[in-house]
Amino acid sequence: MIKTVLAIVLAAFCLVAGGQGAQAQSEMTWRFQSDYKYKVQVKFFSSDRKGFVWPGNNRAYNLDDAAAHTIKIACLGGEKICYGGWVTGNGKLYWGVGADGKQGCENCCFKCQGQQTPIIHLK
Repeated sequence: MIKTVLAIVLAAFCLVAGGQGAQAQSEMTWRFQSDYKYKVQVKFFSSDRKGFVWPGNNRAYNLDDAAAHTIKIACLGGEKICYGGWVTGNGKLYWGVGADGKQGCENCCFKCQGQQTPIIHLK
C-alpha cells in the first residue's frame, strides 16, 4: 500500500516537472577583470527564462579594483546567460548587455554547462 502511494506521488511529481520542461541544475563560473579607471558593476541575465537575473533585481556584483574576480551562479543546464557590466553610478557606460540587460552584444553570452569563462576584461 505504501509503495503504491509513493509510486503515484513520484509519478505525479515527474509528470508535473516534466510538463514544465525540467532541466538539470548546473553551475557557471564567470571571471572578470576591470581595466576601467572607475568602479564597475556586473549582473547576469537569462536569455531563456524571462526575468531571471543574478544576483537579483536591484542588486549587482561590485568590481572595486583591477584584480581578477570570480563569480559563480546556479543556472539550468544549457541555459543561455549574458552578462551586463557598467560603470558604477552611470549605466550609460556599459559592456555586454548593459545594466538593464537590453543592449545588443557580441561574445557576452555563454551556455550554462558547468564551465568557467575566460577572463573577461572590461576596458
